[in-house]
Amino acid sequence: YKGVKVNVPAVMVTDAEVESKINQVLSQNPKIEEVDRPAAEGDIVNIDYVGKQDGVEFAGGTGEGQDLTLGSGRMIDGFEDGLIGTKKGDKKELNLTFPEEVTVNAVKEKQSAVLDDAFVQSVSDFTTVDEYRASVKEDLLKQKQQSADLQIQQYVLKNVVENSKFKLNKNTLSRRYNDRIKQYEEQAKMYGTNLSGMAKANGMDVPGLQEAVYASVKDDVKNQLVILKVAELEGITLEDADRQAFAEMNGQTLEAAVEYFGQETLDEMALNQKVMKFMADNAVNEAQDAAAPAEETTAAGETAAAEETTEA
Repeated sequence: YKGVKVNVPAVMVTDAEVESKINQVLSQNPKIEEVDRPAAEGDIVNIDYVGKQDGVEFAGGTGEGQDLTLGSGRMIDGFEDGLIGTKKGDKKELNLTFPEEVTVNAVKEKQSAVLDDAFVQSVSDFTTVDEYRASVKEDLLKQKQQSADLQIQQYVLKNVVENSKFKLNKNTLSRRYNDRIKQYEEQAKMYGTNLSGMAKANGMDVPGLQEAVYASVKDDVKNQLVILKVAELEGITLEDADRQAFAEMNGQTLEAAVEYFGQETLDEMALNQKVMKFMADNAVNEAQDAAAPAEETTAAGETAAAEETTEA
């Protein structure tokens, strides 16, 4: 389990990838400007409205200062179409299922956002474009590094499993298989089907699905046995810092992670993460010495911990 050879190139982020990500953020955050013209489909109108039934206002039918994108389909049929062509200050009665009296406070249009310091400050905690661009590059690099680290960890674990001998407990396998089948049945029920329907949706019959589930359970058990054996041989134990690292990897506080997974499961997964990182750190990456292109930025720093891939 030490010195396993892998071939995962050093990660890099190009300027083109950074610009592509920034352009995506720009398109998702258009500039909203008030305009002095009739409203068209796609515009945003800020409105006050009062819904009435038989001339009497009804509960839930009133709103003030509401932004509505015309064409969004948020309101009942005819409501948004009825506001096309209106201008700021217009009052209009819409004769719908529940008649609405609408006051148009403003008409605004979406304009292409411009990458400047003001935009950066509106979408991030940074002050300047250069700071923001650097942070985008750093984030992309981190994402790629985490993916590469996970790839190394999974490859090393798979290699060790394939080169190990196991004596599996049939009762344990049967219990885990039955638990997994029950999970599939419950999941199928949530979608209004059964095990047969789930099997068909995956292009197989029930015996085929059962065989695939059993093989998956068997692989999970082998993975877990390898991880526990490496932990035993290396004296790897779980510490509070490992629990904290696992929680952060899942975007949670430690308290939230314990509540979500349960203490026992969290400890199991955090230990697995620690052992897999140890095996990856002790692998031999034959591609790491390859020189990266001068215009690219290669990754540096510790190998990030990978998300749990086995089931205990």
